[in-house]
Amino acid sequence: MSFSASAPAASRPRRPRGDAAIRRWLRGVAGAGLAILSTGALLVAIAAPAAADTIRPAGRSGEVAIALPALPYPPSPPRFEPAGTIPGNAEAEATEEAPVDRICRLIAENADAVGMPRDFFARLIWKESRFDAKAVSPVGAQGIAQFMPYTAAERGLDDPYDSAEAIRHSALYLADLRAELGNWGLAAAAYNGGINRVKRWIVSGGRLPYETENYVLAIAFQPAVWFQEDGREVAERPLEDGKEFRDSCRRLPVIATRAFASLDTGAPKKPWGVQVAGNPNQGVAMAAFRRVQAAFPGILGDTRPLVLRERAPGIGRIYAVRIGADSRGEANQLCVKLKQAGGSCIVLKNR
Repeated sequence: MSFSASAPAASRPRRPRGDAAIRRWLRGVAGAGLAILSTGALLVAIAAPAAADTIRPAGRSGEVAIALPALPYPPSPPRFEPAGTIPGNAEAEATEEAPVDRICRLIAENADAVGMPRDFFARLIWKESRFDAKAVSPVGAQGIAQFMPYTAAERGLDDPYDSAEAIRHSALYLADLRAELGNWGLAAAAYNGGINRVKRWIVSGGRLPYETENYVLAIAFQPAVWFQEDGREVAERPLEDGKEFRDSCRRLPVIATRAFASLDTGAPKKPWGVQVAGNPNQGVAMAAFRRVQAAFPGILGDTRPLVLRERAPGIGRIYAVRIGADSRGEANQLCVKLKQAGGSCIVLKNR
């Protein structure tokens, strides 16, 4: 969660909404430009295929797909671990309650206190930190609820690494965002991208950052623009069909996230990578990757990439989009296939 200070409460800004807005959003995402690949002094640009801007029926569940799908739709749910194999949390507690049980209890209690769906709140907290009480993001967000230091200070949270306090403040903050914006979907967008940015987007249009769009989809199972329509709200959706919240929540894995430099795409961290796109702008980098993915479906399929923050000579820090590999040989084989098919790539070790 990384954003600027929230504006004073005001009536929710509005403009005409509907399915046409979703189509405009999809076109906007499809219109990204070039990808930049870097290694040492080498920069390789990948031009986007012109056909990637075409919007067409997906042929599945009535969804709309584009040749360059900027986001997974619908997003994949979190993977569940078998009972008894969940690793412990780094936070030491003077109680016999298992760390994940305590986290799930805190989520349920605080969600109930503000009238928020438990499953929605669990997905949000798990996506923020993977239930790691000591998580630190690449941009400095801290703790299980990923408060930036200035936001924690504004909200009166003294210790973002105290799970009980962080979860309580997270629920209260989400409730305030919902009161201002109208529903939990837009509250999630503001929690990730910032209240002022979301307000500007509601009034002026355009699109939210890719990370925020992906965040809302993963938690609320609808694109953020869907929640702009009056009367819409996050649907009740259990973590697992046919299971009680407590049983499903306690099977979510606690993952130490402090050592991970990759932005969250659901891809496992691997030691080697085949870099196929990169750009100082995250949205442009991911759009370029989707173009490459659409151009070579037989090679890349529905692979989820690693997104790393790397330095590129003469440019500064970029979002490097790579296909993970377990060995250099495996990465080389994939890159050779791409090049033989007309693509561009480079093999690099993931730091």
